[in-house]
Amino acid sequence: MSFSTIVIQLLNGLASASSLFLVAAGLSIIFGVTRIVNFAHGSLYMLGTYIAYSLVKAFGAGPLGFWGGVICAGIAVGLFGAIVERLLLRRLYHAPELLQLLATFALVLIVRDFALWLWGPEDLLGPRAPGLGGATEIAGRQVPGGFRPELRFEMPPRRRPRR
Repeated sequence: MSFSTIVIQLLNGLASASSLFLVAAGLSIIFGVTRIVNFAHGSLYMLGTYIAYSLVKAFGAGPLGFWGGVICAGIAVGLFGAIVERLLLRRLYHAPELLQLLATFALVLIVRDFALWLWGPEDLLGPRAPGLGGATEIAGRQVPGGFRPELRFEMPPRRRPRR
């Protein structure tokens, strides 16, 4: 195994770990604030991803459609989370932990079945985020995710006043 292979695998591992860190950090914050172990936390991330996929497909894969769809999906899942907190989790604040786990696990099953019913069992592959096309060379190997220069915004040079 070459040094470049090890470097690329390390970068891939860091990229995957960053996604898991975001989910774990969110779970820690929710537990710290509400004192409820929310098993449905990961299901809400999944729901947000599916909603973002559908919105990007509806809005178009351009920069405005992609990032607008992602932001709208975050807002939609945030509203759904607020409804779940108001209707389900508030009733569980003083309940035993086992009941909290059981209720949030039931929510996991409901969200999973809803996603399966609406989007189906096939893998869905959305478009690449605008501005992240191409590849970057690291240690002699290609790593996906290079920036496309046509999406960089630069200020035009300032004109000097005439004297």
